[in-house]
Amino acid sequence: MVNAGGDLAVLGLPPGEGQWPIAIPGHEESWTIPLRAGALATSGIARRHWQQGQTRYHHLLHPHTGLPAWNDLWSVTVAADRCEQAEVAAKVAFILGFEQGAAFLRAHRIAGLFVREDGTWEAIESWPIALMKGEEQ
Repeated sequence: MVNAGGDLAVLGLPPGEGQWPIAIPGHEESWTIPLRAGALATSGIARRHWQQGQTRYHHLLHPHTGLPAWNDLWSVTVAADRCEQAEVAAKVAFILGFEQGAAFLRAHRIAGLFVREDGTWEAIESWPIALMKGEEQ
């Protein structure tokens, strides 16, 4: 497993295990899902944000405005074959917002988990909802 600041890729399995247990952050809860191959990436506003005066900012910039992309999302986590695919897909889906971001993931058959700022979430494509184990933060 290689973890590059929230983006990770796995090749092979941990000794004596059938999968890698991967923590997925949410706004008010988090989950663990099994990963056997491929990559995961999460993009969101939980860590890289700041306040300047009365204005909130974060690092995910909308390419048309150069300003933070504001919508009701807290994070987007995606699963893909390769780490760079997962990273780009997570950022694009976040910047587009839920409706357009979900359409983008569906069009490319990429599994994803959208977490909103109010703590609600929605899975797209083949995201393993049945395998998500909730954890308290």
